[in-house]
This record gives sequence, structure tokens and C-alpha cells, in this order.
Amino acid sequence: MAATKKFPAKQIVYLLGAGATFAEVKYRNARPLVNTLMRDIETRDVFFEGVATRVLKEFGRGSSLFDDIGVDQAVDIEKLISLLNASGVESHAKAAEDLRRLYFQDIRKSLRVAKILQQPKLAMGLLQMHDNPAFKANVESLSAIVTTNHDGLLQVASQRILGAVNLGFLFESDDLTYSNGRSTIPILQLHGSLTWRFAVPPKVSRLDANGHRHDTMWIPPTIQKESKAYPFNKLHALSYEALSERCDVLRVIGSSLTQNDWNILCLLFNAQKHRERDRKRSFRIELIMSQKGGIDVRNSCSFLENALVIGSLSDGRFGVFRDFEKRDPSFDSDLANPFFFWLREKLKFHQAQGHFGSEPLASTMKEIAEK
Repeated sequence: MAATKKFPAKQIVYLLGAGATFAEVKYRNARPLVNTLMRDIETRDVFFEGVATRVLKEFGRGSSLFDDIGVDQAVDIEKLISLLNASGVESHAKAAEDLRRLYFQDIRKSLRVAKILQQPKLAMGLLQMHDNPAFKANVESLSAIVTTNHDGLLQVASQRILGAVNLGFLFESDDLTYSNGRSTIPILQLHGSLTWRFAVPPKVSRLDANGHRHDTMWIPPTIQKESKAYPFNKLHALSYEALSERCDVLRVIGSSLTQNDWNILCLLFNAQKHRERDRKRSFRIELIMSQKGGIDVRNSCSFLENALVIGSLSDGRFGVFRDFEKRDPSFDSDLANPFFFWLREKLKFHQAQGHFGSEPLASTMKEIAEK
């Protein structure tokens, strides 16, 4: 009998956005529930103010800027900050800085209230899955995690699961272990982090130990997210390299890929075209978000090829999402947390296939699979 043909493990890259952090909040099920998304959440069942609404309300209490420039609190905060910065007016520049400070403070407070700063379970489970020896050797090999988030939760997950952190550049920290050349998966935070401080080398801490500072290394909310300065230029280059050279599948989790993410869209488009020129085949994009959200991304980003919405994935029980192409599931349903639902189904699928080997599932994987 002929031997079964063995294929190399698929190379995987993740792109995580704000929705991935909110998935952690929902999974933790802390009360009161805090919306860590920019946008408001409004369904027939619930209403939760988003970061932008809270920041603009707080800003409006001590400023007449809205009346001065003729905008209201429904304005897109990233566009507003960009316009204020570009105006050349000193008072506008100060207002933009105040908005950035309030955004920083809101994110830090929200994540502390949600109690996920020490144990971002979904990120930990994701890393445990990809750190499983049998899985990474035979099924999926994780090339990089790219994120637009500022919160540093992936740093915490990497430290807890892998014992070290690879940020793509040399850093010093009292809280985290620099990977020092070890084969630790790179966590590429394209817009920097609330936990990074300018220094040579940069200083990195946990979010709960780091208040707002003027030397924070981050690209705050704005339309033009410039990545020309170090380390942002290096992180952009490392992300492009991972996507164009070591990616068969890109999984987008909790990133809506709107026009405010133009730098990310350019990165994905160029990386796909690079692969097409070199290998005649671009990487597949799996949209791990609501079915309706995935369809919106696929339609608005038709220049991105091979994009699949969650209901079309086959490595789990994902067909149930097809019932929600034009509406959202109940807010308390597991389907309303696509990151958690996807990870749970994927763990069950690969466990049933024997892809994790003979050893029991690692603790966080087991918790998620059985929830």
C-alpha cells in the first residue's frame, strides 16, 4: 500500500484588531461589561457606549471646541484628531493632544475594569494551540501575529505561555523577558503600545504599571498612521516580510478594515501581489468576525483576494453563522463572540482529528474547548 502523502504545515499569520480585545472582555464576562471598541454597540437588547463616545463626552465637558469648529460628538474621532493636527492652530493641536490623552486613559481604565490585563485567555489559548509540538510540526506553523492594538495584551499572553516576548526589536523590561534570539513568535504591534517608552533600547512594561506619559511609543488614533520612524518602520517591514514570504493563510480577527486602516489595507494588498508575482498564488484571508461584518469587509475590500467569511470555514462547526448574514445574533450568544467561538470550534476539530498528539490539552486550551 502506498504511503499517505504528507504535506508541510500551513504557514499562518494573524491580524488582530480592537474586536479581539473586546472578545477577551466578553469571554471574561466581567460585570459591568465595558465596551473597548471605538464604536457604540447598539442592538435590540443592549446599548454600550464605545471608546470614542466616552472620550468625546469627557473632552466636551471642558472644551468649547465643538462649537468653535462646527462639529458634534458624533464625529469620527480619528478624523477629528487628524484635522486638528493639520490645522496649524495652536489651540487645535492642544485639543488633539487632550483627545489622545483621554483615549489612553479610557483604554487603560476599561481593561482594568474588565480584569483581563493579567490573563487574556483567548490570546493565551491561541498561543498554546500554536505551541503544541504536533500541531505546529504537522498542521499549522505560526509565522507572526500582527496587531493594530495599543493594549499590550499579546505581550502578556506571550510571556505567560512562551516564557518570553519577541516584539521585533531589542527592548528592556522589568516585567517581560526579551526573547534574545530564541524562536519566540513575533508580536508585531504596528502602531506601538501604551506600554512602550522611548529609550535606547526602548523600555516596555505591563499596561497596569504604565500611566500616560509624553514619551510613550505609539501612533495614536489618526487617519495618517505614519510608520517612517523606528521602530514602526521595522515593524511594518517585518509584517510585510511575514505576509509575503511566510504566509499561506492570514486570519483577520476583530479588525473591520475600514478606510481608517488604509495603511493596513495597503500592506495586505501589496503582500498579496508580491506572492502572486513570486509564487503565482496569494495567501487566503479568513475573516474571523461576524458573518455580516465579514461580508461587509469582503465587499468593501474587493481588491483583496481569496477572502472567506467565517461561515465558509470548514475546520469547525461554522455553518451556523450563515443564518446571520443580514442580522446579528443575540448579544449574549456565543455566536456574538466570533473569536471565542472560532477558537473553541477549532480546538475541538483538531483534537478530534488527533492533531495535538497524545498528550492532554494544555490548561487554557482545555478551558476554552470545554466552555
